[in-house]
Amino acid sequence: MHHTTVKLISLQNAEVFLARGWPKGSQTAFAEHARALRHEIPPHIVAAYDQLKAGHKEAVVVVFGGKCGGCHAPLSKTALARLNAETEINRCEHCERFIYLAGGHNLASSGQSHQLNGGHSGTHE
Repeated sequence: MHHTTVKLISLQNAEVFLARGWPKGSQTAFAEHARALRHEIPPHIVAAYDQLKAGHKEAVVVVFGGKCGGCHAPLSKTALARLNAETEINRCEHCERFIYLAGGHNLASSGQSHQLNGGHSGTHE
């Protein structure tokens, strides 16, 4: 999983805990963690995250079974291949949410590479 995606997931989790009104001591720790993450993540990614949060409950969602966990639309083979490569931060081609693979594993290690390649050993588009 791309390191920026990991930070976005952590930021989203911290903000969810803050919104739930956890005990005061915990809120301070979560708020500090969220502030630190916002400085570590590139500003254009934080801006996109904030824009998504304004319109959706979650800005960062899991991909499971080849579908976005936000809009539930199936992702293209190209999008799944980019996600599988784990070399960049990825967004759903339909709803634009930030996406990551369930369990943080690439498709090849989860046994879905056969499905990704359309049942063939080579990739096709």
